Amino acid sequence: MNRARGVLQLSFSVALLSVLLVGSTPSNAVAQAPVVYKVEPPGWWIGMKWSEVQFMLTGDHLDGIKVRSVDERLTVTAVHTVANPHYAFVDVSIPDDLAAGEYAFVVSADGAETTFVIPIHSRDSGAGRHQGFGPEDVVYLIAPDRFANGDPANDRVAGIFDDFDPDKDSMRHGGDLKGIVDNLDYLRDLGVTALWLMPVLENNGRASYHGYALTDYYAVDSRYGGNDAYVGFVEAAHERGLKVIFDHVSNHIGVNHPWIADSPMSDWTNGTRDSHLSGKHYKLSPTDVHADPLSVEQLRGFWFVRSMPDLNQRNPFLATYLIQNTLWWIETAGLDGIREDTYPYPDQEFMARWAEAIMQEYPNFNIVGEIWEYSPAYISLFQRESRIPRDFETNLPAVMDFPLSRALLEYLSGSGSLEGVYKVIAEDFVYSDLDNLLTFIDNHDIPRGLFRADGDIDRLKVALTILLTTRGIPQLLYGTEVAMIGGESHVQLRADMPGGFPGDERSVFAASGRTDREEEVFRYVQSLLRIRQEHAALTRGELVHYPPQYAGDEYKYLRIHGDEQILVVVNGSREDRTVDLSELERRWPDGVMVRDLVTGADFRLDVVAGLRLRRQQAAVLQIVDPR
Repeated sequence: MNRARGVLQLSFSVALLSVLLVGSTPSNAVAQAPVVYKVEPPGWWIGMKWSEVQFMLTGDHLDGIKVRSVDERLTVTAVHTVANPHYAFVDVSIPDDLAAGEYAFVVSADGAETTFVIPIHSRDSGAGRHQGFGPEDVVYLIAPDRFANGDPANDRVAGIFDDFDPDKDSMRHGGDLKGIVDNLDYLRDLGVTALWLMPVLENNGRASYHGYALTDYYAVDSRYGGNDAYVGFVEAAHERGLKVIFDHVSNHIGVNHPWIADSPMSDWTNGTRDSHLSGKHYKLSPTDVHADPLSVEQLRGFWFVRSMPDLNQRNPFLATYLIQNTLWWIETAGLDGIREDTYPYPDQEFMARWAEAIMQEYPNFNIVGEIWEYSPAYISLFQRESRIPRDFETNLPAVMDFPLSRALLEYLSGSGSLEGVYKVIAEDFVYSDLDNLLTFIDNHDIPRGLFRADGDIDRLKVALTILLTTRGIPQLLYGTEVAMIGGESHVQLRADMPGGFPGDERSVFAASGRTDREEEVFRYVQSLLRIRQEHAALTRGELVHYPPQYAGDEYKYLRIHGDEQILVVVNGSREDRTVDLSELERRWPDGVMVRDLVTGADFRLDVVAGLRLRRQQAAVLQIVDPR
């Protein structure tokens, strides 16, 4: 058994149900004896900067308890009891010179005692953990339930709400972690370098296959395989050079979370099931200087939807719980990054402390926040060291580039041109770190690019070329590489990968199972990913772009890194054209030798004459002789 899996098995077998009544208890007090059912976090590590850990106890008769450590090397610095006797909080100081092991704590009240055990581990210093992610990466977004079913035996699990029905879009289809592990070689060979899975934590409720209605912060959903399967998935990905990004949610939980029926404190959530603010998504209000304070509170305090209650991060115990939970998963699984859902919705001062704690513990790490708005200025306010002053530092390294996504989708649908892409990028002056923009055409919430393009794969290839050669960290939605088209709604766009499920007639995971159309897109994406990996100009290079010509359908730009120069020329129109390159004459008045990195062909480019391209074609040209 490897160390990480041993950590999980020990943590959950010992800490969650470590109940032992000891000593002599008067018969008339037995009913009031304290009982501990669950400890969160279910363990910690030696040598963490976050060494003052607050453990949340769940049990019975925890009001008025005292707690002491059996081992004097561990200090209980405070015990916090609350009005609800099912919960208590214990602050423990973990010294750096402590030996790894299981440490017992005694809980006492009214002459009765019980113990719980906390495993304290040595940290795993192995290579490949906590790598972070950046513009040298390409992120591949997976809906685990829809990618591949590697173990049909866990499609239905006792004690978990049964909503398995592959024939219904909104129900579970059986995808799991083993299915992803079984296809890691496919992903590595495609050329992506980082995997972002939609949330994998337990969602014990109806129609919650998406993962954003969690019911246990410390348990991977057993229908995906459980905690050990997740740690094994991360290890298998790292062995293949693939990074892993964890989709985390601080803003809300699922309505079936035990906290809703039995809240630790009266202000643990923003309102109750029967009394909470309605769902008005006033996302601009926190930065709007003209906003009514009620609008600000409406965003911070409403329930995301009725099935996803809003947590109150202003509660200091909940705030600590969420920070420690994130650190626990990073350390347990060796994660490389976090994608934080609905970033503007929680309390922003809490989110700043949350991000700060993560980045202090893991300096090479990266966090990207989902700020779903289309104003670059607004989004830039959430990135750390914002160029636009805020009243506090956000500490958030990366943000999602929704403005670029919209511009690309408008081009694909025909409602906009490539001038929209140019205009978005021309506003990059607002961002503090252009290398930390997560760029994408579509994602799990947005109808697929090919759907917007009405199935036109040439138009999709133009958008993909721009995505994979411009600034930022590109993200692809699973299935894009095999021309998945999806539909308008969330459940339609999150379609099953053909070949990932029992009974599928063919598999797109193998070339032999792909149609000619699917193979064409796959090979094109694969070639762009290979080119991106081989040329630092496309990942770390300076971007120099030019205003689009001819109704905004001709676009060109350079990526420059040291002596390497790559010219991207795009004819986004629906007719063959000679793209005007006259702005480049000052660089190469006598023309220049180039290599087409997609086809491998070398030729002399006459910038005065321009470049003839087919309708909806993009060329990626390396300057091989600038003289």
